[in-house]
Amino acid sequence: MSVLILGAGINGAAVARDLAINGIPVCIVDTGDVAGGATSRSSRLIHGGLRYLEYRDTDHVRESLRERERLLKLAPHFVRPLRLSIPVERQFGGLWSGLVKFSGLARTSLGRMLLSWCRSPRGLLAVRAGLSMYDRLAASGILPGHDVRACEAESACGASTDGPRISTERFHWLCSYSDAQLEFPERFVLAMFEDGRRAAAEQGCRFEILPRHRAVASKTSTAVMVESLTGTSCSTPEANLTTAAPNEPTRNAATHRSIEPTIIINATGAWGDRTLEAIGVHERQLFAGTKGSHLFTTYAPLIKALNGNGIYSEAHDGRLVFILPCAAGVLIGTTDDPYSGDPGEAVSTPADVDYLVQMVNEVFPGVALTADHVDMHHAGVRPLPTSDSSSAAAIPRGHSIEESTLNGIPVLTLVGGKLTTCRTLAEQVSKLVCRRLNHEHSRNTDDRLIPGADGIPADVALSEHHSHLATKHSLSLQQVETVWRLIGNRFDEVFPNTNSKSNAATTHDSITGTFIPREFVRWSIDYEWCTRLEDLVERRLMLTFVPQVRRDTLRDLGEQLINAQRLDRSQLESEVEQVCARLGRYYGKTIEPD
Repeated sequence: MSVLILGAGINGAAVARDLAINGIPVCIVDTGDVAGGATSRSSRLIHGGLRYLEYRDTDHVRESLRERERLLKLAPHFVRPLRLSIPVERQFGGLWSGLVKFSGLARTSLGRMLLSWCRSPRGLLAVRAGLSMYDRLAASGILPGHDVRACEAESACGASTDGPRISTERFHWLCSYSDAQLEFPERFVLAMFEDGRRAAAEQGCRFEILPRHRAVASKTSTAVMVESLTGTSCSTPEANLTTAAPNEPTRNAATHRSIEPTIIINATGAWGDRTLEAIGVHERQLFAGTKGSHLFTTYAPLIKALNGNGIYSEAHDGRLVFILPCAAGVLIGTTDDPYSGDPGEAVSTPADVDYLVQMVNEVFPGVALTADHVDMHHAGVRPLPTSDSSSAAAIPRGHSIEESTLNGIPVLTLVGGKLTTCRTLAEQVSKLVCRRLNHEHSRNTDDRLIPGADGIPADVALSEHHSHLATKHSLSLQQVETVWRLIGNRFDEVFPNTNSKSNAATTHDSITGTFIPREFVRWSIDYEWCTRLEDLVERRLMLTFVPQVRRDTLRDLGEQLINAQRLDRSQLESEVEQVCARLGRYYGKTIEPD
């Protein structure tokens, strides 16, 4: 009995974790890196989906809000409350179009025609109605409800000490409400895989993650060949407890292996149709993804204008877009355009960048943001289902499970889903798998902490706790704050002996141009399924959110890979050049020569 999961993104990780907790052996295979797809190109919000209420998707919104509350409790080191504000120009706009959408007509040809006649910006009455319903569905015991402030005078909104400084000439009201933010979903995925590994160790079953591998199905048997795409196998912390200690990597040099899964789960997101075709399952088209572009900037006037809040606003063409505090800057998004190409090749175009920049300047005209102020941009493809909706916004945003077979093996393809509801989708899939395997689903994840949340003191300020960690592990406060954003309260795992004088110098040593301790980088390489320099830069250390990545920083990280025998010294310069090219193509970042 074993399950083969294709795809190591947010849904693959959540399903693997739930199965491992219930004692089912899993093998996770991905042709790329862990969290290398849409997970790393998302809007980084944990939210109920306010705009889904327009389409009467109340069940989906209620589920999302319930999971939002749960994540705030189970992953407080990753998920934080965020106050968002909706700037409103008029009082009565959007009522007729809202009625068409809420009635369900918007997904019909008649409704689309009506919307083309009556579209107008959402007014105060429509926004307040939506926020009131949002609060009732949330019934939050953690986050405050919505409020409305008039912006008729500069003192009312533009200079508020606790709100964004929006254009008071254009906007007359500011409607604020609560949601949450997951700053680094890439790190959240790694934490879920770690929790799955721990659970498998407790259950005594196998838990294996193979990034940069592909699964090749046999035409005549139930065997599936898993082969490396790099010529070497990744060293992974497998939970094969007969040979490996809980935190000791099991090294396996095999580049090919044959497995016979009882069930295959296709969790490759927007690649879902391509994955089915690649393994020999011929189905109707299940996916019709849309591309979402995001910008990141550390432009000081915009940071000051946001004042620690987020903006959720309507652009000139009716799209809902956001401006959010994120890392040390601001995240701006998103577009929602049909996309049919290779999801891995999706990039933000100059037109995407200009559109989002224009939107920011509509809300904050005095900021004068330009494309030159953008430090990074990227694009991801949402794994949405095929739909006859002419508007991308009208496509249902819930999740579903499509079933097919491969040589008699059940194949479950996960369609849709988002960061917020990954746990509920995983539980649904896991229960289905358990029924198929005649195995009891006896353990749920609704109250299980995400690694890194353990031991966070409730009665001590976070800054005080950081100071304690700095003293305990001989780290600077900047080092502690940097590592905390990546792993939360797992310092004892990474720096187990750093209280001794002999280790103090090593622990204080950071990667060139950063506050990231080399000790942490070595730990990440050994225990976080890291195979390439780009994995470290983009999804382990989150350096894409650093305004200027230095070439000597990349070389220093390459040296750590060489020391871990993941990279040959003769390949160092070519690896650095490949990362520089990737950062330019997919993130719009230019790496200057030394």
